[in-house]
Amino acid sequence: MRENNIKKRSTYVDLFSCSKICYDCFIMIYFKQWFQKTNLPYIIAGACVFLGILLLVLFSIFGEHPSDSRVDDTVVDTSEEVSAPASCTYMRHLDGVCVDSMTAQDPVLIGIMIENHYDARPLSGLSRASVVYEAPVEANFNRFFALFPVDTDIQKVGPVRSARPYYLDWLSEYPGTMYMHVGGSPDALDKIAQYGLFDMNEFYHGWYYWRDTARYAPHNAYTSQKLWSAALKDYGGTGDPVDTNVFRAWKFRSWDACEEQCVYEITTTFAGKTYEATWQLNTSTEQYERYEFDEPVIDAETKEHIIADTLIVQYVDTTVLDGVGRLGMDTIGSGEAIVFRNGFKVEGQWRKVSRTERTKFYDFDEEGHQIELNAGKIWIVVMNRSDGISFK
Repeated sequence: MRENNIKKRSTYVDLFSCSKICYDCFIMIYFKQWFQKTNLPYIIAGACVFLGILLLVLFSIFGEHPSDSRVDDTVVDTSEEVSAPASCTYMRHLDGVCVDSMTAQDPVLIGIMIENHYDARPLSGLSRASVVYEAPVEANFNRFFALFPVDTDIQKVGPVRSARPYYLDWLSEYPGTMYMHVGGSPDALDKIAQYGLFDMNEFYHGWYYWRDTARYAPHNAYTSQKLWSAALKDYGGTGDPVDTNVFRAWKFRSWDACEEQCVYEITTTFAGKTYEATWQLNTSTEQYERYEFDEPVIDAETKEHIIADTLIVQYVDTTVLDGVGRLGMDTIGSGEAIVFRNGFKVEGQWRKVSRTERTKFYDFDEEGHQIELNAGKIWIVVMNRSDGISFK
């Protein structure tokens, strides 16, 4: 695209340069005495004027107005352009959802650590998250990093728990996102400062959280849309929307219902049955619904079933770092991935070239196309191959 614009601008300049030469020649005829002694200059001038007029006519028919062919200094990877569902005028780049204005395409984001300890259930507010990362912490318990557009209407989110360093690698894919958590591992807290993240640690900003007295600590810290909006006002102005020159959206498209070789159920297991989840395809909505202990997982605040429009399993290598059982996780590089959408299963590869680059998912064909996701709630389960997964 950039090269084509440069070529068009070059053509435009060449055409007008030619016309300028013709004009100079014509002036020389009338104002230089020695040109008046021969008819040859008149012949040359006439030919130049005719050629200039002809070129201008051709340019006006086939050329492009210079205001439409300016060169943009921003380098855009056209091979990664986002495709939106056909019905969308404006698409939110975070999750492919149709929105009603251009400004709503890139909202200010809030990232929250939400635990899934047995004593923390049922969880609140998770059903309203647009993107969720599910990954193990100590003892292989799973924990969630949930992303919410700032205007998400939710009065209670949590329980909010502590940060871990590998979650910061996913947070860094969404520049400017405010990070809400309650403390963290020493490594995570060091990296939050090192990376210069927009941090809203409950230890230092407790007035943007509250403790539910009906529960025991540490499973009782909560926040809300009203409180995170106040935090943004106090510490981040109105907040900065995600910069699309840095943030690279996934690809989305609409899909027909699966008719053959469909996957109707996916089960992921972390620390035994207590931390096992089964996702069942609802063929009416084409969404995956989450179950634990064979019961629907219902949001305590919204009373909504936890669902995913696209479910992704991302395999990573993990290591135990210390006697407490804290984990290290290889989130940068590449590895295997499986994408489930509308009953279809697509095997492929995840790639993330740096901490701040977006994790993308590619199929295994020769050209390695990016896998197109089903717009809506995106749920990414990050796990070691030694953890359990089955589908049918």
